[in-house]
Amino acid sequence: MRLLVGFAALATLVASPALAQSFPGPQDDLVFTVGGGLAARPDWDGSKKMVLAPMPIFGLKFLRSPFTGKPSSDTGFGIAPSARWLSKRSFGGGSPLAGLPDVADTFEAGVTVDYTDTAFRAFATVRQGFGGHRGQFAELGLDGILHPIDRLSISAGPRVSFASADYMRAYWGVTAAAAASSGVAAYDPGSGYRGAGLGAIATWKIDERWFVKGEASWTHLSDAYARSPIARAEGSRDQFSVGVGIGWKFGVDAW
Repeated sequence: MRLLVGFAALATLVASPALAQSFPGPQDDLVFTVGGGLAARPDWDGSKKMVLAPMPIFGLKFLRSPFTGKPSSDTGFGIAPSARWLSKRSFGGGSPLAGLPDVADTFEAGVTVDYTDTAFRAFATVRQGFGGHRGQFAELGLDGILHPIDRLSISAGPRVSFASADYMRAYWGVTAAAAASSGVAAYDPGSGYRGAGLGAIATWKIDERWFVKGEASWTHLSDAYARSPIARAEGSRDQFSVGVGIGWKFGVDAW
């Protein structure tokens, strides 16, 4: 709570009255959102160790349709960029998994397509990995939306995720060569269901441009993960994350 108050105070000091006036402007066609914060999350996908990591905040909203030029609604279909950073995975000499190859840092990039109504939001996210894994990650979700007090919105609901074989093998698999050199049993998970759980987002609007965002999630990983020798030695089937950050919006006259 203290961290959230600190973020809010900082954003209030930085935001100037001039920025808050007449936003979005009459000529703005797009609104970009940028920002960031910190999140406590598992060290790698399936890890029982928690670490602090960056939490990027960004988005894109069409105020006017690029096809018709007519104003867009706050409800209906939308599309926005999606990204995630996954830290390097390595096992030290004291670990029962010492000898398994490292998995390098990974950047995932993709898109989120959603449908928003006044009381709910349904979305689908797909991302491609670059770096430690080169697989694909997909997530589906359905959130209820509440506005308990002025300036505060809360959305929460179930999540289910899927991943390609390249993704699963990078974090949960053990190749025959790695098994021979490390003594850890070989394991080859395939593509498919990764896990399911709950997610929640709370946004407090400081003014028309600045806001504070908090996120929390829980995922119960699949049986494919539970069968992995990596999970039994260094993992946790229940994955938790929580983060908070500051975002800022600005308009662009695009067409």
